[in-house]
Amino acid sequence: MTVIAERELRLVPHGKRGARKVVVRIHAPVPEENGNWSVTYEIRGPGQHESSRSVWGADSVQALVLALSNVPLDLSLVAHEMGGTMKFLGRTDLGFTVTPPK
Repeated sequence: MTVIAERELRLVPHGKRGARKVVVRIHAPVPEENGNWSVTYEIRGPGQHESSRSVWGADSVQALVLALSNVPLDLSLVAHEMGGTMKFLGRTDLGFTVTPPK
């Protein structure tokens, strides 16, 4: 699988010092035999934590959008389990979703 995007985040523990690195990798959409498409994404870190998930869509764009929508949910679960807050460039907005202008 080809990685098409990668983002490095920091998990900042509650009440402690020392942020820990977390890397998210998004793989290229892949056509499935049934006509749908899938996108796999990985979360590596903090420490030995590793997870990989796939999402499916009717086309490659939908699969990619669904993957990008799911990443923050999985990251919030990791942060909760590890007792910290995920940050990107020092902010809690991890930048995986975009809200269109009104």
